[in-house]
Amino acid sequence: WAAPARARRIDANDRIRCGAIGVGNRGSALLQAILERDDVEVVAIADAYDVWRDRAVQWCRDKGHKPGDYVRFEEMLDRARLDAAIVATPDHIHAPAALAALDAGLDVYCEKPITLTTETAAAVRDKVHETGAVFQVGTQLRSEPMYQKARELVQSGAIGKLAMVLVNRHFRWEPRAVPWPPEANAENVHWEEFLRDTPHYPLDLRRYFHWRDFVEYSNGFTGDLMVHHLDICHFITGCGMPSRVVSAAGLYAVKDGRTCPDTVGTLAEYPEEFQFNFSATAANGHYGLVERYLGSEGTLEIRDMDRMTVYRQDVKEEVPSNGLQDAPHLANFFDSMRSRARIIAPVEAGFNAATVAHMAVISQRT
Repeated sequence: WAAPARARRIDANDRIRCGAIGVGNRGSALLQAILERDDVEVVAIADAYDVWRDRAVQWCRDKGHKPGDYVRFEEMLDRARLDAAIVATPDHIHAPAALAALDAGLDVYCEKPITLTTETAAAVRDKVHETGAVFQVGTQLRSEPMYQKARELVQSGAIGKLAMVLVNRHFRWEPRAVPWPPEANAENVHWEEFLRDTPHYPLDLRRYFHWRDFVEYSNGFTGDLMVHHLDICHFITGCGMPSRVVSAAGLYAVKDGRTCPDTVGTLAEYPEEFQFNFSATAANGHYGLVERYLGSEGTLEIRDMDRMTVYRQDVKEEVPSNGLQDAPHLANFFDSMRSRARIIAPVEAGFNAATVAHMAVISQRT
């Protein structure tokens, strides 16, 4: 699927007018990569934490940009003249921010998972189709040459018939020395803008800055960590949706008030006759992060998302990596805005990954 032409044609010499919604951890990394480009002008920043928003505005000014700054992304979308929005908010705000940007007629780059539920993922997907927007999901592994090489090997049959994909993402959780920015307080954290339509709590800086620990705002390791490896599995294999998903999860090791599980095991079975098996724990980091693609004639082993070894019979091949980078994935987005060509991580891929994660969460909870 390719997007039709937009109302404002963006010619080769035009600078794309971009607004950033959310400039925390991921949003800051994306913004820094965008500011290295000469063909994009950052004209607006929206964030509910004044300190991060002010920091991002200063970064932009240091690069010659003159962005407006907003607490509420709705106001930014209403007042700023934009071509694109970068959505890097906490996960529970992805859907409202993306839908509002699409309604404003913008192309959208949205961090993964695009939403927390199948229903809201479907709403985003349908809105993209309705508006004809370019929509890039922030699953940046698709833009990495190493993973593109893995796709080539698997789909060419180089490792035979794929039977299983095994992913373990294990680490040892250590209490944070500085749990949140020391300057954060009730004056510079706009708490209600964070809560939105979730259950009300009094101001809680842990919930604000470590929202991934709480089920109201995140699907935990399932929606955060697993989605990276699940989506790249879909990309490498070319598969569709699984026929069934089963998952178990619990708080076994980290008793610090979080509500998202610290240990997760998920198994998905695909009509293409292979399984995707994901495990994550914060209790033990001995095995670290390894992705394994097991075929009848060979094996791909990817460690730490930055080095791949191919095993075929008696042959062992090392595949180099450039490391994880945001710039190539953003480049694909901005190039597609100009050409209206197919995006590498389209909304359908985001829908599939978010839906599988939601299926796993339903299994865990029921």
